[in-house]
Amino acid sequence: MSNINSRKEIERRNLYFFKEVLNISIEEYFEKMIRAGKPKKYANGKWSKQNPTAGRCGSVIGALRISNKIPKGYIACGQKEASGGSHFYMINPISKEVIDPTVYQMTEEYNYENYHTRFLPQLSGNVSDILSVFNLSIDTEIFETKKDSRGVTLVCKK
Repeated sequence: MSNINSRKEIERRNLYFFKEVLNISIEEYFEKMIRAGKPKKYANGKWSKQNPTAGRCGSVIGALRISNKIPKGYIACGQKEASGGSHFYMINPISKEVIDPTVYQMTEEYNYENYHTRFLPQLSGNVSDILSVFNLSIDTEIFETKKDSRGVTLVCKK
C-alpha cells in the first residue's frame, strides 16, 4: 500500500492548493516566502532563500486558518516533535490526507500523526508577515480581533 502522505503526494496536493486556493504557482509561492523573510525567533541557521519555508509552518498555517483559506474537509493542525519543536499543516481528519505548504523545509519524509488543533490566539508578527505578503486578511465573519491588557492583538473565533 502506498503512503498517502509521502513527500511526493503532499507536493502534488500542495500544487493543487496553491493554484486553486491561493491562485498562485509554486514559483510565486516561493517568491512570496522569500519576501516574508526569516521568521522571528525560528529557523536559526536553517532559513535561507534556498529554504524559505524553514521555521514558517506555524505562521503559514496560522495565516491560512484566520483568513479562512483552509480547504473544505481539512483542518489546521500541529503536532509536537520529539526534538521539542512543533510542526503545523492541514489534514483531512477522515481520509488523513495532508496538505503541508512548508514540507519543503524537510530533508526526509515526515510522520504525520498525533496532531492537535490548539492554536494560540496572539496575532504574531510572523503571521502578520504572511498575511501581508500573500495579501490575505482575517475573515471577520469567523474571527474577531481584540487587544488584551498588554496591548497584544488576539484573534478569536466569534
